[in-house]
Amino acid sequence: MNRLTTVVLAAALSCAGVLVVGPAASAYAASGCQYKVLWPTAGVYENPNPNSVVVKTKHAGDIVGASTCEGASYNEYGYVLVATDAAADGRGWMRAEAVVQI
Repeated sequence: MNRLTTVVLAAALSCAGVLVVGPAASAYAASGCQYKVLWPTAGVYENPNPNSVVVKTKHAGDIVGASTCEGASYNEYGYVLVATDAAADGRGWMRAEAVVQI
């Protein structure tokens, strides 16, 4: 019941334009998450927000990831956490649709 409440609350806040950050669907992988870039070019954002600064660009076939499986949403956009030296805190965000988990 607690998980269902959390999911419903997250969906409601997401629809309201509120940033929701939490574990991605497969957050229980011990070694973190790795993704393969699908789009011809995909931005790595400073924050999980479409208006955020793009700190790096990745290309189709590139492998990206982080030591944790964290996801976020902003309005209708979903994001996954990736590690990058280009972000101020070492944490970048990519559109979830631009990558596939491997």
